[in-house]
Amino acid sequence: MAYELPSYRLDGKVAVITGSTRGIGNAIAHVMAGFGASVVITGRKQPQCDEVAAEIMETFPGSKAIGVATDVSNPDARKNLIEKTVAEFGRLDILVNNAGVGGIPKKMVDMDEQYYDSIMNADLKAVYFMSQLAALQMKAQGCEKGTHPYRIINLSSAAGIKSPIGDTVYGAAKASVTHLTRIMANELARFGITCNTIAPGYVLTDMTKGVMADEKNVAAVQKMITLRRYAMPAEIASVINFVASPAGGYLTGVLIPVDGGMTIN
Repeated sequence: MAYELPSYRLDGKVAVITGSTRGIGNAIAHVMAGFGASVVITGRKQPQCDEVAAEIMETFPGSKAIGVATDVSNPDARKNLIEKTVAEFGRLDILVNNAGVGGIPKKMVDMDEQYYDSIMNADLKAVYFMSQLAALQMKAQGCEKGTHPYRIINLSSAAGIKSPIGDTVYGAAKASVTHLTRIMANELARFGITCNTIAPGYVLTDMTKGVMADEKNVAAVQKMITLRRYAMPAEIASVINFVASPAGGYLTGVLIPVDGGMTIN
């Protein structure tokens, strides 16, 4: 019996990746561009967004990328991001909600509402309303009956699966993203949209390099991870590209931990 080989290409697709000037988001943008997508780079500062967009187009000749400075916790900025994407490329096919804040470990007895709100606004509320805007645009674009060409991919965290002390707010926000995505998957399938969650574990990025430079910290982290190492950003991005591609078209409402086995320990 002959089988058609699955495609991981994103040719003709337009992808918005929030928080993509550095870290995991930056890797996602590069990988998706490498597989043919036109990408929209976002971050808080326009020069950094433009720099990454230019770097991508230089790295992958023929690719298209633009930068749109966006504070995802700001409603007007979220709306502007979608509007500029459609104005430039005429459509939106993929939204990756990567932007967020990790904060600092803080136990419930030490929590204050200002800190609580800052985490929830960035890590949950922004995901909700970015997804809403993307879904409305995808719905307006339409698709053939029975097809699901659009993707919303939300980043959670291993902290939303495990129960780490000091992560009452961050962990709760990330766990909420996972459940939100399941509900979104049920609601948005009729519009040709699949919705899935990726939960990274420890990843070596600019934000974690300082912590990982300490041998004691590295040893402590490795003990928690079955594979005994942290991830590189491209290892997270490759899974996200799979979910975004035609090869991942039958996935919806699922949580995929990309954590080297951290959450099975």
